[in-house]
Amino acid sequence: MHSAEAMPRQATAGPIIRVEQLEVRFGDFKAIRGLNFSLAPGELRFLIGPNGAGKTTLLDVLCGKTKPSSGTVRFKDNWDLAKFQEHQIAQLGIGRKFQSPSIFATLSVLDNMLLALKAQRGLLRTLLAATAAGQRERAIGHLETVGLAHKSGLQAGALSHGEKQWLEIGMLLSQEPELLLLDEPAAGMTDSETEKTGELLVRIGQTQTVIVVEHDMEFVKQFASIVTVMHEGSVLREGTMEEIQADDQVAQVYLGRRTERHDD
Repeated sequence: MHSAEAMPRQATAGPIIRVEQLEVRFGDFKAIRGLNFSLAPGELRFLIGPNGAGKTTLLDVLCGKTKPSSGTVRFKDNWDLAKFQEHQIAQLGIGRKFQSPSIFATLSVLDNMLLALKAQRGLLRTLLAATAAGQRERAIGHLETVGLAHKSGLQAGALSHGEKQWLEIGMLLSQEPELLLLDEPAAGMTDSETEKTGELLVRIGQTQTVIVVEHDMEFVKQFASIVTVMHEGSVLREGTMEEIQADDQVAQVYLGRRTERHDD
């Protein structure tokens, strides 16, 4: 087993993620079948598709929660992700946020951020956050990014649903991932929160690479540039939102399914 701890992050001129002929089987069921997918550094990519399309399973493979049955999944063309455990993949620079927020409700917003900073591993990160003052400054900076700096002293459990989601995104950002995996970040939000979440994703996408699984088509239309449509475990179509909307096969797959909110 490789040690991610000793591996410096490396820049890449090619795709940050390259997936080739990926298959994921659960018994006789193929959740992913012959999937090819690549992502350039700095992209904000939306994954859409009907229930059971394999979107969440793909994120599970990228973060190490699920292992491929066959095929290859490479990060920056340097690392074969199938050889690493979840915590090692996080150290390599891939951060995952699940649909339900996972925060410490009884702690303050700032304390949640400070805990996320302390959870970092590696000598360089330890040196960068060596002082309590430095940690606090970095935590406040990430809270400013997600729009919660003015609520730093509030108990996290008192935040709205949308604010809890933003806090967890801030905690994820504190780990300085190069690739963020977000599963339905706008689910259950008010219209105003949804708008702010989209703006946050665009802002984050200026410095990091982001994959977003989303079912809300209005949200996708407003904030997506490149969209990957999955169906039955493989890529059905890829392109701009305009190209996706004009595709008859995509329209047929989505017929009567546009309002569903749960993934595979």
